[in-house]
Amino acid sequence: MWWRRYRRGTALLKRFGKAQGGVTAIEFAFVGGPFLYLLCVVFETGLMLFSEYVIENGVANAARMIRTGQVQTQSMSAGGFKDVVCGSLASYLNCSSNLYLDVRKFTAFSDITLPPAIKNGDISPDVSANASFQPGGPMDVVVVRAYYTWTLFLPGLDHLANISGNRRLLTAGAAFRNEPYSPTS
Repeated sequence: MWWRRYRRGTALLKRFGKAQGGVTAIEFAFVGGPFLYLLCVVFETGLMLFSEYVIENGVANAARMIRTGQVQTQSMSAGGFKDVVCGSLASYLNCSSNLYLDVRKFTAFSDITLPPAIKNGDISPDVSANASFQPGGPMDVVVVRAYYTWTLFLPGLDHLANISGNRRLLTAGAAFRNEPYSPTS
C-alpha cells in the first residue's frame, strides 16, 4: 500500500520535472521586472537630457535678445525676460516655480566671476532668491545662466541627484558681448 503512494508521488515529481509549460512565465518573472525598470531609467534619463537641451535652446534665443539690445530698449524686466525663456520651453516643464535665471554684466571676459549654483547640497540663494538681472549696455560682456530643478521620479536614481530632495539641477548658459546697438532706439 505505501509503495503505491510512493510510486504515485515519484511519478508526479517526474512529470512535474519534465513539464515545460510554465517555464516562460517564470523566466519572464525573473527578467521582466529588471528589464522594465531599466527601460524606465533610460526613458527618464533621456527625458531629462532632452529637457536640458530645450532649456539651453530657450536661453540661447532669449540671450540673443539681450545681445542685440531688444531687452534694454524695451525696458524688459526680469519677469518679462523669464517669460521669453519660458515661451521656448516644453509644456511639461514647470517654468514658474522650477526655473531660475541669473543675468550679470561685466566690463571684460576676464572680469567674469560667478557665484556657485549649489551650496550646502541645495540650490544657492545667489541663484534662486538673490538672482541678478543686469542685461548691460552696448559692448558689455553678459553672462546668462538658467537653472531648472528636475525631480527624479524613479527610486534608485539617487546617484543622479546633485541637490537635496532627490532632485537634479539642470543648467544652461550663454556668455557674449553685447552688440553696439543704439540705447535710444
